[in-house]
Amino acid sequence: MDKKKIFTLASALVFAASLFSCGRKGYDDFSFPEQKESTLRPVSDIYRDNSGDDLTPVREESNRTVRSSDGLCVIECMDSYFDVTLDYEKGSYYDVGAAYAEVIPLVFEGYQELCEGYIFENIKAAFNDLNGDYSGIENRTEILCDSLGRNYRDELEGFAEKISGDSEGIKEDGILSAEEACLMQLIPDVLRGTACSALSADGSVTSTGERLSCRLLEWQLGSENQLCECHTLLHMKNGDKSFVSVTYLGFLTILTAVNNDGVMLGELDVGSMNMVEYSCEGKTSYTYAMRYALENCTTAREAAGYLAANASDYPYCVNVFATDKSDAVVAELAVVPEDGTALLRDSSTPLIDGLEWDSGKYICAVNSFAAKGNADGITHYTDNIVRWNRYNELFCGETALSPDRMRHLLTCESTDNDLVRIRSDGLVHMVIADYSDCRLQAILTDTGGVDDEQRFVDLGSWK
Repeated sequence: MDKKKIFTLASALVFAASLFSCGRKGYDDFSFPEQKESTLRPVSDIYRDNSGDDLTPVREESNRTVRSSDGLCVIECMDSYFDVTLDYEKGSYYDVGAAYAEVIPLVFEGYQELCEGYIFENIKAAFNDLNGDYSGIENRTEILCDSLGRNYRDELEGFAEKISGDSEGIKEDGILSAEEACLMQLIPDVLRGTACSALSADGSVTSTGERLSCRLLEWQLGSENQLCECHTLLHMKNGDKSFVSVTYLGFLTILTAVNNDGVMLGELDVGSMNMVEYSCEGKTSYTYAMRYALENCTTAREAAGYLAANASDYPYCVNVFATDKSDAVVAELAVVPEDGTALLRDSSTPLIDGLEWDSGKYICAVNSFAAKGNADGITHYTDNIVRWNRYNELFCGETALSPDRMRHLLTCESTDNDLVRIRSDGLVHMVIADYSDCRLQAILTDTGGVDDEQRFVDLGSWK
């Protein structure tokens, strides 16, 4: 053995000996320091036995009806949501927007203050370094508003002028301005920040023989869950362009909606894996494009195809979940080549390498593209891959899925843990479209937040 190795070994032995020569002969006199009880829990704890829960959707009755002076807006005040009808068959888009703004303060005192506060919570969550300079946000809002079709711009103008107070521009002053009223319609396009999931089962694996689709919207509920006071079922009454939208009071863009033909659309934020710089120059709103698709398309594939064909016109990469009675697709809207190709993903589309899905009778979407060749924001991203795998585990073995069974599976995770789950703390609504009776049912999170005891509400027919 050479001298260097002998010296190293000797040094190690001396060091080891020093550890055992400090006077301690055992641990009898050792006191463990005080520490908090461990919060670690086994992954199996995420599931709970909810088989005894009665999850039958509850039909609510109106407590109060309020109409605009011209009759173009009618709001029914339900226990947990507002049921709003806007009548475009009897008035212009401008007049309908103004009528909506006329009635809202009559059914919700303090609405303007709530909206402005919520807008700035979203701004600060997206940008924490603006230091009171919101000119960039105002510029984005103006560009996207100007890009909209004439009818949509008229509607926004009527709404914003009527709902706003004595303030101008985007500034945090406790008063909702016209510019802020426009921004609230475009939060997903200007500020983004949604986190969602969706699943659809075709009729061959359901107990009714008809499709079942569900869509979960997760967003900022507000610092005090204040947005949960504003759940709204919005009926856009406009002949063959009619649809219903599960949204918030005063929101005219699309979060989750179904038209008279049963085309259901819901967006899921994706973002850009290649950190492409945001630009809205020459762009338009994808949420208003979804509204156009609902008003003008009669099948899910047609609506999704319209959105995919125009993907380069949108400011952000997103998924749009699209289903109808006989079909279900996900429009993967890659807006730049760096993130892939805009396409329609269905059950036959090859998936990203390493991504597993066990049944072609079901289709799932999370906050990432999943088609092979598009940007992979799923296989190495905990929230996305856990939810994808959990949907696969819970549903793909089901061969006679009933609406009740779907409700139980969607709520079988315990909410009193920090593990990733289908229903996160930011769940706004969970909407199920049952094509056997053409009705919507939903969990509408209340101001108490998300817990195990959420109830389903029967929102009625989409026709």
